[in-house]
Amino acid sequence: MIALNIAIQVKQQGFGIYGETKTTRIHKIYTETIYGLEKELNTGNLKETAQIQQIFDKKYKFDIGYSFYVLDSSGNVCAGTNKGIQSVDKKVLIDGKREYSEFKTDKNIFKITGCDALKDGYYLYYVYLKYGQDDTGMLFFALIGSLMLFLCLIWGRISYITKIIATVDKIATGDLTQRAPIRYKNELRELAEGINFMVTELENEEQRKNEFMTNISHDIRTPLTTILGYVTMIQNKKFDSPEEMSRYLFIIERKGHFLESIIDDFFQYSKLASKDIVLNLEKLELNELARQVYEDEQNEFLEKRLSLDLELYKEPVMIYADPEWMIRAIHNLIQNALKYAKPDTKVKLKIAQEKINHVLYATFALSNIPKETICTTDLNLFFERMYKKDTSRSKDGSGLGLSIVKNIVSLHNGITTSSLKGDYVEFKLSFVLIVNKC
Repeated sequence: MIALNIAIQVKQQGFGIYGETKTTRIHKIYTETIYGLEKELNTGNLKETAQIQQIFDKKYKFDIGYSFYVLDSSGNVCAGTNKGIQSVDKKVLIDGKREYSEFKTDKNIFKITGCDALKDGYYLYYVYLKYGQDDTGMLFFALIGSLMLFLCLIWGRISYITKIIATVDKIATGDLTQRAPIRYKNELRELAEGINFMVTELENEEQRKNEFMTNISHDIRTPLTTILGYVTMIQNKKFDSPEEMSRYLFIIERKGHFLESIIDDFFQYSKLASKDIVLNLEKLELNELARQVYEDEQNEFLEKRLSLDLELYKEPVMIYADPEWMIRAIHNLIQNALKYAKPDTKVKLKIAQEKINHVLYATFALSNIPKETICTTDLNLFFERMYKKDTSRSKDGSGLGLSIVKNIVSLHNGITTSSLKGDYVEFKLSFVLIVNKC
């Protein structure tokens, strides 16, 4: 429709300029329009794109046959008469470049494309379409010219999209080493960056999954090998006394319980990771829950040469939570403290309230002095699956305990954090507080 309107206006104005040569036509449009436009642009601030756009909108928007664009050195359109065009191929950015073409059956129909360098690294790129007096040829050339210009301006984008699609196809087949090329400064760049971020996360997750399977296999195999070894010794009567056989049976029982706990952790973690758990939410009072934990676990802490201190909040602290999963999360925190707290020290259990991002949370915090030195890197990894501070993996435990805690809290839309406070490492579970509106 635009091309047709231009063609009608051209015909009405009667541009019949037979006898002109290529050189005179290029010179004529340059002296009549381009030279004055470039002079006006160079006197202004080309970095103020809004001002440049106003020049086009007020003076040149309706210049018949012309399209003007101010480009930066990357081919991005800073201002232009056609706001639908955002960039052009950098190959056209040649100072003084002029291209001329004529319609084969009518020499009075021609197109001139040019590019001139402006100040501060900017360019003026322009296209001039001149139509003759034959309606059919004029309309045909207008349509073909518009199509060619459109293809010229968007060809780079089409090629870029094709490369992104090819990259995604390779990623879909399992090749996670592929990355989408990064170009331009628009939505296509954001798309490519998003694809690359997704692939990086998939690659990291694949690596974590492989490590997870290797570690869990190691943890299951170790106690199982011990159990089978002692069973073989008992079957072959390789013991000197009933007492020695009883000791073998005790070791088998202990390793069996340890193996049971690892398998239980594994299934709990798998269940939580499936994201299809339905929570049975109830109102829970954290002060009362902490008091029960204190009464139930105090003797076990004393057996480990640890003292358990309890600090409750001055008011009732109500949250919505699934009691079964909540107890599992707290049990895992308690077991973590029993295993890794330094003997003859205090383990502190505290209930509190705090604001996080303007939202009031109820917090269940457990802190202890660890046997080994803890650094910031450890804090960031405690809730990762299969992480163990002891790299030799000689300690009991599957390495899934705190990861299970994190998944349980996440299911409740809560927050898990770990921090260092002096000699103490603190694990905190935060849940949205039920505010009493009475």
